[in-house]
Amino acid sequence: MSTFIMEWRSQFGGYSRNIKLFFVFNLLWNIGLGMYSLIYNLYVKALGHAPTMVGDIVGATALASALVFIPAGVAGDRYGPKRMISIGTAAVIVVLAARAWADGSGSLTTLAFVSGIAQAIVASTILPFMANNSTPRERIHLFSFNMALVMGANVAGNLGGGFISDLLQSQFGLSAVSSLRATLLVGVAIAAAGLYPVLKFRNEPLASMGEPTFEENLNRAELKQAGWRGKFNKHRSSYAAIGVFTLLSLLSSMAGGMVVPYLNVYFEDRFHASNSSIGIVVALGQGATAIAFLLGPAIARRMGEVRAVVWLQLSSIPFLVLTAFTHQFWLASVGYLFRQALMNAANPFYSTIKMKYVHRSLRGLAASSGEAMFNLGWFIAAPISTGLVAAYGAYRGYASAFSITAIIYTIIALLFGFFFAKNRFKPMEEETEEVKCR
Repeated sequence: MSTFIMEWRSQFGGYSRNIKLFFVFNLLWNIGLGMYSLIYNLYVKALGHAPTMVGDIVGATALASALVFIPAGVAGDRYGPKRMISIGTAAVIVVLAARAWADGSGSLTTLAFVSGIAQAIVASTILPFMANNSTPRERIHLFSFNMALVMGANVAGNLGGGFISDLLQSQFGLSAVSSLRATLLVGVAIAAAGLYPVLKFRNEPLASMGEPTFEENLNRAELKQAGWRGKFNKHRSSYAAIGVFTLLSLLSSMAGGMVVPYLNVYFEDRFHASNSSIGIVVALGQGATAIAFLLGPAIARRMGEVRAVVWLQLSSIPFLVLTAFTHQFWLASVGYLFRQALMNAANPFYSTIKMKYVHRSLRGLAASSGEAMFNLGWFIAAPISTGLVAAYGAYRGYASAFSITAIIYTIIALLFGFFFAKNRFKPMEEETEEVKCR
């Protein structure tokens, strides 16, 4: 345990000023968004809209994000992640505040679409920003801690949102709509506080320690004159790696989209579990995932990043199958917890490997293309999963959806090992890279 603590203490001491400010931003940002996401659907329902309205809002947000992620990533590569995070954060705050006051179906859907655009700008630049302000040796710990931080902040936001809304209604006599709207605005205010550390970011470091050499400036001028074809030829290996990651992201999001959005409904439909029981299971799953993120670097050190991704993903499959076919609530809960922790524990390594094989100037494109496929995959998979349950019932329907997910996840793990176990793409030579601003 002491070695574990010393390892993380050493990592925190070495992080740049930008990264430490980023942690403050991400904590406040995700507490606010976690509170908002919990309450917003309840707010829409309290306004008296049909249940399908929530689906329309989710669909509009996902569609906007899928359309904007790649252009936002390209813009981040051109103008810098720092500038894009600042613009995107301010835009999200304004749009979320407007959504808290809107009540008509047209305005709700329109603002959801605009919100998807703004949130895509922020999400597409976070990974490149962290990579640009860290060294390769720091990134496994950095990405692992960031994901654990996001998970913990979301849990805090969810708990806080429920407590505040109930308190306002029971103790202060506010109506359901007013209490929910006030809670939404509290969430917006907390997220808005995250803009302050963003504005304190220093200019991002250059790729090299010194000023560009004459040869580097000459290469840049030649690439600019050659246009996109010249850039493609220069970074052919990076584009090929981005293509593989994009394919894997699409497959992964389609697999996850079959089951992840409906896990709470699955527990209710199959086992008739109470809301409190479902809430406890989901909270335990989030806690287990956060712990897995923190233990991730030790796993990668023992197995290597690529092997860790493959074996963690494959080891989660039996627990997914257990959840699919069991008739016992406690067994399904155990399967969910282990599947959640093992599958998600690989995410930091996945991000580290992606940054390893993609040139610095293309990190925004690499990150945003994966996020775009994530939204597209969920959009494609959602009607398939619900259609299976509607056609075959709570047992066979969910068993079929979970089984399809297990097959796709197995294929993804094997493909990942095939492409990256033997360096089929050219790693970017950044092992000696240091961060200029500390």
